[in-house]
Amino acid sequence: MWYDRDSHRVVLLSFPPVSPQSAMPLSLRSRRLWIIPLIAGGLAAAFVGGVWFEQKRAAARDEWSEARLLSQAIDSVRVNALDSLPSDELIRRAVAGMLRELHDPYAALLRGDGVQRYRGTLQGEVRGLGLSLRGQKDGASVVRVARGSPAHAAGLRAGDRILMVDSVPVRDGWGKQRDSTEDAPSSHVLTVWRAPMGDTSTVTVQRTTWHMSAVAEQGLLADSVGYVRVSTMTARSAAELEDAVESLVSRGAKSLVLDLRGNGGGLFEEGVKAAGLFLPRGAVVSSLAGRGGTEPQPHRAPTSRWPTMPLTVLVDAGTASAAEVTAAALRDYGRALLIGAPTYGKGVVQRVVTLSKELSLRLTTARWLTPNGEALVRREGTGAAARGGIEPDVLLDDAVRRDWSAAPPGWTAASSALVNRLADSLAMHALRESWAISPLAVLEARMRVSLAQMVPREVSDPIARTEWVTVGTRMAVLRVFEVEQADEQMLRYAVRSDAALRAGLDVLTPGVEVSHVVPALLPVTLPSVLGRRVIEVP
Repeated sequence: MWYDRDSHRVVLLSFPPVSPQSAMPLSLRSRRLWIIPLIAGGLAAAFVGGVWFEQKRAAARDEWSEARLLSQAIDSVRVNALDSLPSDELIRRAVAGMLRELHDPYAALLRGDGVQRYRGTLQGEVRGLGLSLRGQKDGASVVRVARGSPAHAAGLRAGDRILMVDSVPVRDGWGKQRDSTEDAPSSHVLTVWRAPMGDTSTVTVQRTTWHMSAVAEQGLLADSVGYVRVSTMTARSAAELEDAVESLVSRGAKSLVLDLRGNGGGLFEEGVKAAGLFLPRGAVVSSLAGRGGTEPQPHRAPTSRWPTMPLTVLVDAGTASAAEVTAAALRDYGRALLIGAPTYGKGVVQRVVTLSKELSLRLTTARWLTPNGEALVRREGTGAAARGGIEPDVLLDDAVRRDWSAAPPGWTAASSALVNRLADSLAMHALRESWAISPLAVLEARMRVSLAQMVPREVSDPIARTEWVTVGTRMAVLRVFEVEQADEQMLRYAVRSDAALRAGLDVLTPGVEVSHVVPALLPVTLPSVLGRRVIEVP
């Protein structure tokens, strides 16, 4: 139907019947085709969104309800308990109880400046004088002075004897004076007796915060075998290890004994970097697996310095955490022979979560895996029952690193004190008489003869007397090396008494018979030691 303006009439036109859909213009029909799904999708999204929102609101209600329950419990205890505590202390103890229920031995509630101390420790920052002391009846002898420490800056050295601290005599060892030299926040005036001439002087030492190097010892065990002892895996540990090895290589070292005994770990990343020095760049050192079955994230060697240098690694029950990361990677790639005792088995990583200015949580947040995919899980218990660490290739009954300048474990306090005095006296005599310039064999022979005449009469058993002479001679020789600051000579001398160190050296020394270590190592082939599975480096 349409209106004809010329005739002023309405004209009716006849057409075949059509459906309503076909009567629509084409553009309108196509638009409808996508409008309908859009509306349906919007309705579905609104429904799903409503369900999600309701679930989130319900979860929030549950969380609020749980938080309110905890608050009510704390208020009830504070108001009604016969023996109550302040609210803040109740909250801290509630958090501590929650951490205990996690059965995480490494979780902790850090209070006050505990976070700063913890983080400072991981950075290698320590506060103190940097002295290792050995108590004696008439003073405290300096065994070692840490490099970079306040004591080192003040000129103290091994062999010095501290007679007084701030005019207070040090008697019967060092007892309370230990707190005076290590824990007090101020400077101290030390009265020091110095060998060999017995000069006495005063030294002022400031107790400050300083960086302790992770490299505790380094030197050449033989003409071409280097040695580095890394005591921790704090910040810059890998760089300090690199510097130490570089120094030894410049002196002719072609192989290395890496001593990780007693290294309790520290920063996971430093363990990765330390291993990477001896692996091809990009090799997977370890992987971190978080909660909820997430895919382990590989951590690769960021740099490579000595990927083919022959290595032995010394480990024991004190080797843990990031130090185990290093040892496991060098083992799995067949880069090193592990010697000593099973490691601790700390295969987890922690991080600190800040709650407030005064409180923080230290929580285990991930597990690390070796390149072979092995997880280290320490079992409950002590000793062998708690093993879950790395099994060394060469297992030794006595792998612990000891202080050979002290009396052996098991000696009575009286015997230890007496042999200490005899060793000190003999060492001072040797220095005054210039025995120290003699060959080591001659020095030892003279000391043995002298000590044989000093053994107390009550020690009548021939075996016991021989032990007295042996121990006293060793201690006196080490005293001489301490005073002369002959660190490398001390290190080489310690090889005689340190089974693990001797084994590590012998394996790397060409032509040395190592059957006394383990017959299976003849001949030693580092990439396939004892038939273990070794990762092939592409």
